[in-house]
Amino acid sequence: MWIRFSDVVQPVEFHERVAPFRLELGFHYEATVTPGELSLLVEPWKGAHKLDGKFEYAVVAPCSRCLAPASMAGTCAFSLEFRPADQAPVEEAVDVSTESDEITYYDEDTLQLEDLMAQQMYLEVPEKILCREDCKGLCPRCGADLNQGPCACPPDPDLRWVPLAQFVSPRKE
Repeated sequence: MWIRFSDVVQPVEFHERVAPFRLELGFHYEATVTPGELSLLVEPWKGAHKLDGKFEYAVVAPCSRCLAPASMAGTCAFSLEFRPADQAPVEEAVDVSTESDEITYYDEDTLQLEDLMAQQMYLEVPEKILCREDCKGLCPRCGADLNQGPCACPPDPDLRWVPLAQFVSPRKE
């Protein structure tokens, strides 16, 4: 669904069901987001438009340690301000504050709700998603899932008890 800011001259409330979408997380990983209904209030505000909204979501993404599917759910609430690009400050050095983080300057008069939700989901999804708190991950040698049990790899030697001569190459004179 699209919103055209120039058409919003008084407060308008939207309740929209959005189809599931994918988020690219980097390193060829994706998360599948299943959003609930988006509730959004768009209102003109000081020569701009203020958007207050929220939606519930469920996310499925690969675990950062073992690559098994990991799920998380929550509610995303946001309050944003959209201003035309001609209102953007022209100073070279602009102070960054929490207030300016919520202002978006636009060239086009339209906003797609799916893009807005995806942008907010990038802020909601943690950097490292885990299938469970005590996930043991994969063996760095053979790649076995250590959550299933120990692998067949021999344990690493305790380097405190290995003779130093193994680490020092002989001097050539």
